[in-house]
Amino acid sequence: MKLDELQREAERLSPEEQRKLIGFLVATDIRRDVGYREQLSRRLDDQDPRAWIKLTDAEQQLKCDGV
Repeated sequence: MKLDELQREAERLSPEEQRKLIGFLVATDIRRDVGYREQLSRRLDDQDPRAWIKLTDAEQQLKCDGV
């Protein structure tokens, strides 16, 4: 199946199915990106509260990024 066919099929999905597809694609991309996966693991394992981001700051950043 070609990319344009996949895109047309994705447009036909329900919003919930589209979110699942997006999650699948993002997870697939992260699995393939070793550097990003290592950085994410380091951040998740960091026990120092000074390195943590506040939820409100994360929400604001996501809004700025158009998410």
